[in-house]
Amino acid sequence: MTVNRRERATLRGRKRKKVRVASVIGEILIVSGVAVFGYIVWQPWHTGITVQNQQQQLSENLSSTWTFDDQTASSSPAESFSFAGDVPVIAGQAPDDSFAILYVPAFGSSYANVIAEGVSPEGVLNPSDKGIGRYSSTQQIGEIGNVGLAAHRSGAFITPFRDITNLRVGDPLFIETSEGWYVYRYRSTEYVAPDASEVLNPFPRLEGQISQDRILTLTSCHPKEWSTDERVISYSVFEEFIPKSEGPPAELVELNPRFAKKVGAA
Repeated sequence: MTVNRRERATLRGRKRKKVRVASVIGEILIVSGVAVFGYIVWQPWHTGITVQNQQQQLSENLSSTWTFDDQTASSSPAESFSFAGDVPVIAGQAPDDSFAILYVPAFGSSYANVIAEGVSPEGVLNPSDKGIGRYSSTQQIGEIGNVGLAAHRSGAFITPFRDITNLRVGDPLFIETSEGWYVYRYRSTEYVAPDASEVLNPFPRLEGQISQDRILTLTSCHPKEWSTDERVISYSVFEEFIPKSEGPPAELVELNPRFAKKVGAA
């Protein structure tokens, strides 16, 4: 069977069209792959380095508003507060307001992150200038019972609890407020269903009972990467309160180079 000139031209045109379509599809796949790879590389760099550096600066700025300057005539909460041995309870805050700072050396020697009131994704958990929220249904910092905090581990937003599983028994956690420093010791971790709200009870997992301990509970999603199938729950127990007038805890100064530099211990 012979193929005339017109038929040969048609066949060649079809082949070229198929080649062009395949080429375009290939280019789209390559560009998409590069974009996805670029995002995978950029996302942890952005949330793990850029945002964390921003948080360190935000934390320093907030902390500076609580430090009394002997060179000024004005007073600050640190100056007017008199510590008589009782653990002060932080007063209630307006929703989304930043009111404390969390330091966890196990998350990085210079780790610091602002704590805000509430766990609204838009107002607290997602913005890069906040990231950690206090469950308003739990106890206040300093109060007997359970202080519950939430934050992301992964995703496109700020990820303050990315390294929550790095904690080991006895690791210190520090919360700085206008009154002073609340020191906790990590105790244990568990993994629960997303609706296991009993972990936020005043005495976790025991309905209606009030603990005589002061507990700090960190909550986040699990598995780490882009999943909400479970929750990882980290428990720590209060150890001591240090008033602002005594300066930062010696252990934090030892573990955090920023504080070491401040007090001339570096």
